[in-house]
Amino acid sequence: MLSRPLQIMNTAKSTLRSGVLLLAGLALTAILLPAACSRPPQEAAPGGPATSASPAGAKTQGAQGSKASPPASPTPEPTEWSLATTVVNILEKAHHNGSIVERCQCGARNRLVQVYTFNTPVKVEPMAEALNEISKRYPDIQWREAGEGRVRVVDNSARAGLLKVRVKEFLVVEDRPPQAALGALWKTDEVAAYMARRHVRFARPSPGRSAVGAKRSPAIIHLKNSTVQEIMDRIVDSYRAPAGSGLHKVWVYRECQKGAETFIEVRVL
Repeated sequence: MLSRPLQIMNTAKSTLRSGVLLLAGLALTAILLPAACSRPPQEAAPGGPATSASPAGAKTQGAQGSKASPPASPTPEPTEWSLATTVVNILEKAHHNGSIVERCQCGARNRLVQVYTFNTPVKVEPMAEALNEISKRYPDIQWREAGEGRVRVVDNSARAGLLKVRVKEFLVVEDRPPQAALGALWKTDEVAAYMARRHVRFARPSPGRSAVGAKRSPAIIHLKNSTVQEIMDRIVDSYRAPAGSGLHKVWVYRECQKGAETFIEVRVL
């Protein structure tokens, strides 16, 4: 049996050994912990952002950037046709020319606002049935055949006094589309005097109206003692394709009343 002094000595040695081990462990931890915390982030590929591990199935930024754009949606078909659009389609199906006289409302800034509209699809043939459908819906609009394959569609509520003005002589040689020939018509003495006397003004063009257009083979239009309506018919007939077919089908006269003034728009389609 060990003596008490020897037992005390062994206990002291054991305690000292445990203390040394504990100090060594703490020192090692102090060395390794800063090294672990100061580890640099994963380097990015040249020219790209820093990356990190992504969950399974997650999309990367590159994959999203390379995704193809969806195709553009087709332009929807119009749900309404104007009177002019409707009549032009009817006459094209029937291989006829013609004219349209239409009353409109006066809108903002002296623009014409159409009164007559037709929900699509619109019946366009046979010609007589299609035109009768228009008259049935809008009784003020009547039509008649005027010979030589020409059809007149007239809004009986329109005044259209300008079309009855008689011009002593009209001569124009024009190598641009019909709208340029119309400019010469408005400058004739008889037409200019009527417009000034009756306060007839040109309406502000609707958005999207095309300009006069490019040059082409000259058209020679010469009439004497003819009304504006007859001159308009000749203008439409005078512009023809090289094969001989007409380039235009219809002329359109539209008007609205605003007090003592009449605002008009005349086009060749």
